[in-house]
Amino acid sequence: MLTYGAAMIRSANRTEFDRLEQLWLHASASAHPSLPHDYWRARVAMFRRGCRHADACLVYVERDGQPVEGFVTVVDGDRLECICVSPLVSGRGVGSALVAAAKRGRPQLQVEVLQENLGARYFLQQHGFVEVERRTDAGTGQVQLLMCCPGAKE
Repeated sequence: MLTYGAAMIRSANRTEFDRLEQLWLHASASAHPSLPHDYWRARVAMFRRGCRHADACLVYVERDGQPVEGFVTVVDGDRLECICVSPLVSGRGVGSALVAAAKRGRPQLQVEVLQENLGARYFLQQHGFVEVERRTDAGTGQVQLLMCCPGAKE
């Protein structure tokens, strides 16, 4: 567990998956206006399975007992699968703290992001991620970027 004043980042527990799903659905639909909301709803079971089996599923809470305001998942050792932050705390460093926690102990992180998701691309670039490859996403037909970043070995 990492603490930031009264706030903390810790491993998620299964009772929080409904909240993670809410944050994920909102963030996904907002970041990808060209994809219908049903596209994301059809992937909820896959999202939940990913949270259960992730190498790390870390949540940010303002205070113990308060609802989750952000989370990050890492799969396959070094792939940042998902990072979502509640709009209520956006711009307050929550995403940055989650990325720092995800980097800890890993030699590198990689992430795939759709080209249209400009907010995520900018955020990731601010945290050291660089584009290394472009390809077409089979599920959406859109350009997908692979971005990589050195981790924090400590």
